[in-house]
Amino acid sequence: MKKNLLYAIISFSLSFSIFPLVDAQYTNLYNFSGTPDGGAPLGSLTSDGTFLYGMTQFGGINGIGTIFKIQPDGTGYIKLMDFASSNGSYPTGSLIFDGTFLYGMTGSGGANNMGTIFKILPDGSGYLKLLDFAGSTNGRNPNGDLLINGSSLYGMTVSGGVNDMGTIFKIMTDGSGYVKLLDFSGALNGRGPLGSLISDGTFMYGMTSIGGSNNKGTIFKIMPDGSGYVKLLDFAGSPDGDYPNGSLVFDGTFLYGMTYYGGTSGGGIIFKILTDGSGYTKLLDFQGTTNGGEPYGSLITDGALLFGMTDDGGTILSGTAFKIAQDGTNYVKLIDFMGTTNGLNPHGDLISDGAFLYGMTSSGGSNSWGTIFRYQYAPIGIEENNINASLEIYPNPTRDKINITSENELKNAKLEILNLFGQTVININQINLLPGENYSIDLAFLEPGMYIIRLNNCRKIVIKK
Repeated sequence: MKKNLLYAIISFSLSFSIFPLVDAQYTNLYNFSGTPDGGAPLGSLTSDGTFLYGMTQFGGINGIGTIFKIQPDGTGYIKLMDFASSNGSYPTGSLIFDGTFLYGMTGSGGANNMGTIFKILPDGSGYLKLLDFAGSTNGRNPNGDLLINGSSLYGMTVSGGVNDMGTIFKIMTDGSGYVKLLDFSGALNGRGPLGSLISDGTFMYGMTSIGGSNNKGTIFKIMPDGSGYVKLLDFAGSPDGDYPNGSLVFDGTFLYGMTYYGGTSGGGIIFKILTDGSGYTKLLDFQGTTNGGEPYGSLITDGALLFGMTDDGGTILSGTAFKIAQDGTNYVKLIDFMGTTNGLNPHGDLISDGAFLYGMTSSGGSNSWGTIFRYQYAPIGIEENNINASLEIYPNPTRDKINITSENELKNAKLEILNLFGQTVININQINLLPGENYSIDLAFLEPGMYIIRLNNCRKIVIKK
């Protein structure tokens, strides 16, 4: 099996509680300008450890979207491709990276003008259209992102299928083996999914924007072979939210998500629910100017805090970025989007590298075509000289394993490895190391990409790349 580099961001702390963050700094990395470079991004960024990659819904030389990459400091912007109708148009989701190719979908264009699935190399070469959506047979108009599992890609379409209410599908990374796993049918199992699927290693989980018994959306799970569909929740509007537009995130116990409407003020909510459908808890009601409203994207988590954005609300009702504890306490509004200075109306998700949050806005900025931004946050209690000198984690980047060595004794340390979507992929308790002793962790089974490693064993926190 080909092994690809895994990039780790090392976060070392010795506390099991939620750590507070100091004031952070917003940086506008890039202003989209429309025709030459794209505009109005509706998805999220993804990283290969060196560049950030994304798509715009409009702009480019044909006015129907682009693929681009940019360095995390805002330099080195490169337009990788202009969509041209035949190869897709108006992408609304995000790219995913398997260590070699970037994969994505377009909401329309292709042979039937119903959307496409494609892959492309990170340098912009090797574009290959894997599928033309065709309506009743295989769905049409995908809106979210793909999920990769080995050599299979999984995704959803907003419409199409036998009921024209959307589908769940899988396809091989070479474009072969397309299988329609589910036709959405309305009241029974939901309709019109706008987000993406996530996986806990056994089930895939997702949401539909409408449908279900109240026609206000559903939460569901399904096996990767299309069997075992279970509807976990029917949204009911007020008080528990309706019309979810994004995806779920999993912390190993709970699924977390947001709805676009519903709740006590009608501007959406944040919620959590157990994977068996029990334990539904509303964590927050969005209320407009004070804390945002109408979230269009998804949450991410660092294992303790949830981070997200809203499309509306905030000081001038043009969107916010926020953080909140996983129990619904300690909400903090991080950014008010204000227009030319920092963009308007973010529609996608944030991503994190352990020190910065990165995201995009769909409009605003100096050219009114949207922005790419980063937001730096730093844990308090950093003692770079003492802790960095005592802890070594190597090699970084790595292909198959990582080693931990400390000059100081570690007792009952807890290690977590999370991907950039906040999903815990490795969780090890009670690591005990004598000074100079080596602890090795096998990472060969992980998909290539960037991960956050957090080792908890004292009251100080250090983040290093």
